[in-house]
Amino acid sequence: MGKDLKGNPLPPGIMQRKSGIYRGRFYYKGETYTKDNADLKKLVQEMEDLRYEVKHGLKGKGDNITLDTWFDIWLNTHKKRTIKESTQVRYDDFYRRYIKKQIGKQRVADFNPIILERLLQNMADDDYSTKTIRDVYNILNAMFKYAVHNRILTFNPCAGVEVPKTKTKQIRVLTVKEQREVLEHAKERIHENLIQVALGTGMRGGELLGLTWDDVDFRKREISVNKTLVYIKDKETKKYVFKYQTPKTKNSIRTIPMQDSVYKALKRQWIQLKEMQLSASEWQPLEGFENLVFVGKNGKPITEHTFQVTLDWIEKSINKERKKQAEKNKTVFIPIPHFYPHALRHTFATRCFEAGIDAKVVQGFLGHYSIAITLDLYTHVTDDKAKSEMDKLQICIRKSYNQNKNKKENRKGATFL
Repeated sequence: MGKDLKGNPLPPGIMQRKSGIYRGRFYYKGETYTKDNADLKKLVQEMEDLRYEVKHGLKGKGDNITLDTWFDIWLNTHKKRTIKESTQVRYDDFYRRYIKKQIGKQRVADFNPIILERLLQNMADDDYSTKTIRDVYNILNAMFKYAVHNRILTFNPCAGVEVPKTKTKQIRVLTVKEQREVLEHAKERIHENLIQVALGTGMRGGELLGLTWDDVDFRKREISVNKTLVYIKDKETKKYVFKYQTPKTKNSIRTIPMQDSVYKALKRQWIQLKEMQLSASEWQPLEGFENLVFVGKNGKPITEHTFQVTLDWIEKSINKERKKQAEKNKTVFIPIPHFYPHALRHTFATRCFEAGIDAKVVQGFLGHYSIAITLDLYTHVTDDKAKSEMDKLQICIRKSYNQNKNKKENRKGATFL
């Protein structure tokens, strides 16, 4: 270990010259890297940064840096402070699922548009949705833009790459009959009120599960949506934890009026929570989540997976009843198609359109950023609505025509008389 001019020990790899300037030096793959600085603390930090850059191929030509390494730098250095933790987790998940295995070991310097187009086209051939393919492209595009910015690359290989379009998958919406069945088979279950509120508000899963009693105004009959509950892996401990986050966009912060069904469901939920608390052998709400509206039997928050398990049980119960009726009536058994929590949101929106509620109002209920998103999602309803409105116009024109025709005939009759 070296010493400074006063005989004090210095960090490994650092010496002090007679001029008082500190010098740091290390060797990597046969090359020597050196830095000088009069400030010892700054030099130590600069040497750490230099070691990292050299090790990951960022110093010099950057020929050795792989896409896996660059993704880690892009996500955990560049994006870390500008995106939500849940978004960071989602990016990491997307990379591992769709990119890492296929092209992660390739060097950043070797990429060209053909390699990327082949990756996206293979995803299209495997029937991934256009949205998933677009998300993968967006991640790669952002990574390569950052590489150009840092002079690792001279051009972005995503430039000019076309994202292939696949078949638009139909969104799952419960029919009126299916909705009645779901509510019937949800009766007496712990999450019956959750399902009622989902179908009556169109709230997202995380918004429902993150709803607290201070968000519920029984006097005004309003629900305030201002946060979402996520269950994600903590970057430090690597354990899954519950966290509150701000909603998806600023438009997601909204107020939803309570229908009678929602008002009654929340009143029942208030009573049910008190009963659960009294009867539970272990009531252990998590610190910071004591005021949640919807919880499990032990008072802890529930995950969207738990929500899905409840819907799966209801689906089985409905099919059991349908099968029984089919056998009794000697008809063909037709199971209810699979559905998921987000389908309840789509169902709410569909019922709104079917009731003739204005699209702008529905957009507000759902918290969509743009009315175009609302209309694009529910073209199946808006198309039907357009046809029915056109039918109304046709009836009006026909009625007007018949009235004019009768007037003319009446005038002719009066002249003749």
